[in-house]
Amino acid sequence: MENNIRRLRIIALLLFIIPTIALVGSLLIHNYLLSFKFSPDYKLNFKENLPGNKVSILCNEENNYCTELDLERFNKLNECLRYKNIQGFTYEDGVNAKIIDSEKIKNYDKKIFFKIELIDEINSSCILNSKNLTYYNLFPFFFESVYKIKKNEKVNLGTTDTVNPFIYGETSISNIVKRLPINLFFKPLLYISIIFMISYWIYYNKIFKNFINISKNFYFFNFGILSAIFLLLHVFFLGWTFESEFLTTLRRTFIVFFIFFEVLAQAFLIKKIFAVKDKMKNYLYSVVVYLKLLFVAIVCLSTVSILIILMIYDLSPRVDYILEWNYFLVLLFFYYLSFLMWKKIKV
Repeated sequence: MENNIRRLRIIALLLFIIPTIALVGSLLIHNYLLSFKFSPDYKLNFKENLPGNKVSILCNEENNYCTELDLERFNKLNECLRYKNIQGFTYEDGVNAKIIDSEKIKNYDKKIFFKIELIDEINSSCILNSKNLTYYNLFPFFFESVYKIKKNEKVNLGTTDTVNPFIYGETSISNIVKRLPINLFFKPLLYISIIFMISYWIYYNKIFKNFINISKNFYFFNFGILSAIFLLLHVFFLGWTFESEFLTTLRRTFIVFFIFFEVLAQAFLIKKIFAVKDKMKNYLYSVVVYLKLLFVAIVCLSTVSILIILMIYDLSPRVDYILEWNYFLVLLFFYYLSFLMWKKIKV
């Protein structure tokens, strides 16, 4: 039994750490990608990377009179212009021209140029002006990879600005984690967590079977496995779009059943632990057993209260999202308390 307890403690700790990293990490990655503004500039062949320098491009048939300028970008993020630029049309003598269309340029009797001039204003998208330049020089591959991810046409982030849904509820969990590239981070960690979740309930079942000396499975084991199955279904279908309204509704019920069976499993588990805590005092910290009992009671009452409130009141989406983010993070403390509850078994 000692080996099972030792493994259970490790699994419980991992079940707290990995999903927390998946949830919080997904949000941090999402916000970092949104805040990442660096990019290489176009090869414009300025004499110097200083204000006042300018280049002029003749508007002719080759570039469809400046409507199809084929400007090539530099390859590296540190190949950028330190200063912002202004653009406009000029005549051959350098006098500014009004904005005109390609047909007017084509039929005009004078040459028209498209002018790009650097001005005395710092370009925030140039990494040369950023404190991140030191880190870029050390790890250029990381920054270049982030830039390539951002310019990938398949990347579709859930919001246009950085968010903190734990406090302000700007968006749902699924809206953040179902999209590329966040789903490539979130889903694998959740699949790993599901494997550990199944192991968690298997080891608890083994420990109590050995201790009480019975062969049948306990209720907490059955409910725990069901919760893992519904979480697996939820994660697998996360991001899928169904034409059938029935399938869409069915997909949404997976997370509800996961919560329902997870709370039931934890409730029956603490009931069983509390029933035998005196006999298992050499393996358990009594204080943490009571703490876990209190925590389970609070979560159960909170879950019922939230469901009643949602049925009676039409809360704003922001309130729903705040509850959602914080609720799922709080649920993970089930596993952390299990880690703390069992005494460390010496090898």
